[in-house]
Amino acid sequence: MKRLSFVIPAYNSEKYLEKCLSSMLEPSVLEDLEIIVVNDGSTDATEKIALDFCGRYPGTVRLITQKNLGHGGALNTGCAAAQGKYLKVVDADDWVERKNLPALIKALETCDSDVVLTHYRTVNITTGEDKAWRCYPEAFGKTMTLADVMNRWGDFDRALTFHGIAYRRDFYQKMGISLSEHIFYEDHEFATFPCCHAETVTPLDMFVYVYRIGDVNQSVSDANQLRRISHVEAVLNRLLTEGEKLPQGAGRDYAAAKAQGLLMSYLTTALLVCPDKAQGRRLAEKAVQKFSRCFPEAFRQMAGKYRAMVLCGRLHITSARFQALLDNPLVRKIRGKHSFS
Repeated sequence: MKRLSFVIPAYNSEKYLEKCLSSMLEPSVLEDLEIIVVNDGSTDATEKIALDFCGRYPGTVRLITQKNLGHGGALNTGCAAAQGKYLKVVDADDWVERKNLPALIKALETCDSDVVLTHYRTVNITTGEDKAWRCYPEAFGKTMTLADVMNRWGDFDRALTFHGIAYRRDFYQKMGISLSEHIFYEDHEFATFPCCHAETVTPLDMFVYVYRIGDVNQSVSDANQLRRISHVEAVLNRLLTEGEKLPQGAGRDYAAAKAQGLLMSYLTTALLVCPDKAQGRRLAEKAVQKFSRCFPEAFRQMAGKYRAMVLCGRLHITSARFQALLDNPLVRKIRGKHSFS
């Protein structure tokens, strides 16, 4: 069995796919890698590029072509087809730290945890800013429970994302999870639903994923978040619906924390980006009411920040300005140990 399956959902990715694939093809570990490109109904040269790599790296790179089902549909297909011990998803416009793959493969040889966490970087293609996102366990390579992680959430939350997570393949597939199709932001489902049921987590001290940001066409841009606010709402509602079914414990706490993070993104769009402030407040209030019913304790933790965002929206303060205010050293000093979140 190969140690790691990379799953690459690709839709009209001709500009980026070659870089993504090349970053994975470290010669010393090719025999331990499976790379699955899921061509999600592309109309450009995505399929041609993938086929070229399949020909050059038989036994390592393979292609699945399907009708367009959206990012979630491509993930469903690729993750179901994966055969490696672990699986990690990498978007076609991102890449991985090739030099760190040998160390990753070696670590996965002896690891059996449900979830493996690694650091990742964001690279802003507009400003050139290169930023590191890490987890901070007491000891790297140590097997932890999900309860251990939740007890130190602030040390792990940055890695418990689409970009930081790898799943043991049989654990993920046994979950029978179907991510939402034809919708954006379903990567939050990928980083939430399986982890709620994880019994073991192992953090590794290495950077693997490089996340390309700063493109106005990306789903995370303010303009696209506003245009697709209904998509965020749909994913948030699914996180709440599924999270509410969980029994009390670390899994439910994890679902609450992940839903809270997505809710804050939704509130930023509704209250600080939406030009119709009255409509934005109505959307925000509806979402907050549902969240507070599902996870009352998690809402109490963020109630102050919600009130601050409502006030900033009324004052027509932008999302960028709001974040700058929170990051201001004077504001941090005034807040001291008190947090808006």
